[in-house]
Amino acid sequence: MIPVVLVTHGDFAKGLIESSEMLVGLSYVTLEPSDDFSAFKQKIENEIKAVDGSDGVLLLADLLGGSPYNAAAMCIDGVHTECLTGLNLSMLLTALDQREFCGLAELAQECKEAAASNIVIVSEQLAQAAREDEDDE
Repeated sequence: MIPVVLVTHGDFAKGLIESSEMLVGLSYVTLEPSDDFSAFKQKIENEIKAVDGSDGVLLLADLLGGSPYNAAAMCIDGVHTECLTGLNLSMLLTALDQREFCGLAELAQECKEAAASNIVIVSEQLAQAAREDEDDE
C-alpha cells in the first residue's frame, strides 16, 4: 500500500484528514508562518523516510508554486516518490481508495484525473443537464 503525505499551508491538511474517514497510512506536514524553508523541507524528507515502504510515497501538495509544493518538489524522484499539487478532497479520497491497487505512477494519474473531474461550474453543469432533459423529450 502506498503511503500518502499531505503537504499544505496551515491547517488545510488537518481539515482534510478530519473530513476523511480513511486514515490508515496517511500523514501530513504543515508549513507554519514561523517555519524556515530548509527546516520545512527537512520535515518532509523525515516524513517520507518514516512512512517509506517498497511501493513508494505519494505527496499531495495544496498550491502550485507555494512553499509546500516547492519543498515537496525538491524531495521527489518521480520513481519512488511522486508529488501532485492542487490538493482537494476528491484527490485525497481517490489516493486512499486506490493506493492498494495501483503503482505509484498510476496512482498519481488517477488522483490527477479525479481532482480535475470534480471541478465544475455548477451553473454550467445544471444548464447542460437541462439541455439534455429537453433533448430527451
